[in-house]
Amino acid sequence: MMGEDKSLKFDILNELFNISVGQAASLLSEMINRTLILNVPSIEIIDIKDNSADVDAFLPMDVDGTLMVSSICFENKLTGKANLIFPAEKMRQFINLCMNEVATEEIGDLSFSDVDFDIIREIGNIVLNCIVGGVSNYLEINLDYSLPEVKVFNKKDFAQDIKNNEHYARNMILLYITFIIDETEIDGAIMINLTLTSLQELMSKIEKIEVELNE
Repeated sequence: MMGEDKSLKFDILNELFNISVGQAASLLSEMINRTLILNVPSIEIIDIKDNSADVDAFLPMDVDGTLMVSSICFENKLTGKANLIFPAEKMRQFINLCMNEVATEEIGDLSFSDVDFDIIREIGNIVLNCIVGGVSNYLEINLDYSLPEVKVFNKKDFAQDIKNNEHYARNMILLYITFIIDETEIDGAIMINLTLTSLQELMSKIEKIEVELNE
């Protein structure tokens, strides 16, 4: 994780992500025609190989069951993959709220239709493009994006899927997020995996902002 000597860089990055998250919340509110609040209470930057724990230890929720993961890949000035991650029962609850159904803590049916997958894909597309695109645009970093895809994993398989991509399995930015609709909170996370070169490029841009602030 970032050391205390890098706290200002971390604060700058945190603020950029929060601005982008606000844009994502506004677009989602328009899409579902309801007020949606999207909070990012904490952000972490992790070097997996510098930590003895497995990647699944960094997954941002205590899940024994199924994960719904919406992903986009990006390349050009930065290379990596961004994942919007929710436990399946939380995503089922979120979809129900988006469809103006009554919120309930107990979700009996965890099956997902093609329409549900389209909704998850669109949510992921909005959130991930706003967050990754918003930060990169502010830092004047050009990116090209893949189309979003949605997959269902158990926790162990998702951790293995991350580790299998050796190009950017090592460095990750974790955003612990909460969707709030009608006072119902839906907890999830965004995991952004980057190549080492990409993380260095990102932090170099942040460092330039830091220098300007200190002038």
